[in-house]
Amino acid sequence: PAMGQYLSHMANVKADGNGRVPDENFAREVMQLFSIGLYDLDDSAQPKLVNGKPVESYNANDIKGLARVFTGFSWNCPSPTEDVCFTLGTAKSGPDPDKWIKPMVAYDRFHSTLAKTFLGKTIAAQDTANAWASLRFALDTLAAHPNVGPFLGKQLIQRLVTSNPSPAYVARVAAAFNNSKGNIGTTVQAVLMDPEARNTANALASDSFGKVREPVLRMTAA
Repeated sequence: PAMGQYLSHMANVKADGNGRVPDENFAREVMQLFSIGLYDLDDSAQPKLVNGKPVESYNANDIKGLARVFTGFSWNCPSPTEDVCFTLGTAKSGPDPDKWIKPMVAYDRFHSTLAKTFLGKTIAAQDTANAWASLRFALDTLAAHPNVGPFLGKQLIQRLVTSNPSPAYVARVAAAFNNSKGNIGTTVQAVLMDPEARNTANALASDSFGKVREPVLRMTAA
């Protein structure tokens, strides 16, 4: 629920026919920051070019469709039949002291039943709202996107080993991610055990290997 509030999809409500539409913030962020990035990537996390320009991995319609998926999720409340639980996380019997550490739950009556189209896939319009089914389909779609391996692999290398990995290093980590069906342990092992990460002599001889500490971290450390 903390991330739900931070990215404003906590208590995200379906469209009402009077101009209100679902909040699109998390739908955009989950693609841009957490899964596929802004542009179509090759296996080494280099942007694919068409006529010399990178190709965007999603557009405004993808955000709109995915935003409908993230409707109907809110507080894990003792009495989820009460609307006040959805909006405030408080039942008539009183507040739940553990609501901040319980995973959000689905309130189907607030979930969009409209068709949800994004990244070339469509969740058909639902006769009966099923927020969990929509979410599972969306997560599977994101996880199957070819960008995920190189996008996450490069970031893991940058956080754990070096800020400027070679394309070949990224490609090897992306392959480990893909071949293990996204197993994070296998992927991190590939990051840390890669020859490029273990070759101390080459690292010391290079003027681009390693990570420069961010200025604010240098200042606070001093």
